[in-house]
Amino acid sequence: MKVCVVGLGYVGLPTAALAACAGHIVFGYDTDPNLRDALRRGHVRGHEQDVADAVRTALRNGTLHVCARLEPADVYVVCVPTPSVGNRPDLRYVEAALTQIAEIARPKDLIILESTVPPGTTERLVRQALRTAEKSFLTPRIVHAPERILPGDIVRELRENDRIIGARTPEDAAAAKAFYSSFVTGRLHVTDIRTAEFVKVIENTYRDVNIALANELALFCEEIDIDVWQAITLANNHPRVNLMRPGPGVGGHCIPIDPRFLADQNPFATELIQASRRVNERMPSFVVRRIERLIGEADGGTKIAILGASYKANVDDTRESPALRIAEMLAERGYHVAIYDPVARPSKAARTLDEAVAGSDAVLLAVAHDAFRTVDPLHVAALMRERVLVDCHNFFEADAWEAVGFSVYTLGRGAQVTERPLLARAQSVLA
Repeated sequence: MKVCVVGLGYVGLPTAALAACAGHIVFGYDTDPNLRDALRRGHVRGHEQDVADAVRTALRNGTLHVCARLEPADVYVVCVPTPSVGNRPDLRYVEAALTQIAEIARPKDLIILESTVPPGTTERLVRQALRTAEKSFLTPRIVHAPERILPGDIVRELRENDRIIGARTPEDAAAAKAFYSSFVTGRLHVTDIRTAEFVKVIENTYRDVNIALANELALFCEEIDIDVWQAITLANNHPRVNLMRPGPGVGGHCIPIDPRFLADQNPFATELIQASRRVNERMPSFVVRRIERLIGEADGGTKIAILGASYKANVDDTRESPALRIAEMLAERGYHVAIYDPVARPSKAARTLDEAVAGSDAVLLAVAHDAFRTVDPLHVAALMRERVLVDCHNFFEADAWEAVGFSVYTLGRGAQVTERPLLARAQSVLA
């Protein structure tokens, strides 16, 4: 088949590469000319190694072509972002992509929307695009097949995860199954378009609600002197319990965004969803308040070293990152903030761990990257002005840090001495 993939981001580029490696002739289009130029040279920026390898293989084989405009094709796959603006879904990118497709589409061409959208969106926007292109008479095949990948293992998940195919007719579903079965080994589940849209949104909503419950339990456990990490581990031994882990908030391009699609459509039937969103959105503020309690207000030279900038462990994506929100809030309160992330490598960040922690009053573990497993508390202690560790993920061995003089605060762990560093500093001044 000739396939045109619109949007060469975290989802579109690997999808285009795998389809091309499966033997399809794939035209990849993105509105960013710098991205297009880099891809033509084989430079795959900000993607996992497996994705980069697949892209370069497809380019060498001549089955993947990076284009400056949409090319006529048998299949159009739309993989553009659907952000949230003012807690409402921003569908401008989807609308623009479908409008361009409508200009060149032919009868029986297959239009697949992979971008996450509120229920009822796909057919409405396709019809709107056809009217704009004065092609209301056209009857393309229309499918919603939402992506279901987890950053960190994109190629395997694209190949092996089950796919949901929402189609208007059995013929539309058969065309989509023929395309996806060429590079997807997971099962292909067929349903109607509206249900497919809803399924993707509730998958991420479930995770947001589950994390919010874990975060509430963490705050509750601190008040009644219980270790939430032990409690969750024990509770999850029950065959019908699967609590997620607490943390400093929820980030990324899906989990904090998708629940808002439902809340915007019906605010009266989504009270639990909205409450969960508020819990997770407040977690960065809670962490900042804990830091203030631990080391006191900023005195002009107070420095916080933040380990991690991405929205989750072992990925380089910083969108909606709680770590960056915490850094912003600390800076607003007058603290000097140094961020170190060996995976995401954000701009204006410290180049090394030593640079980040040097002269700092506290170290905040905001992202549980595997790369931080080798951090030596004794080495870090020697570089700091005060020895305070704030661990938002129960990641470090608290005993090892306390053995070299750190006061350790772990999110959700009760019976913690939270004002010891401040008291020690006051005693030092008095002495």
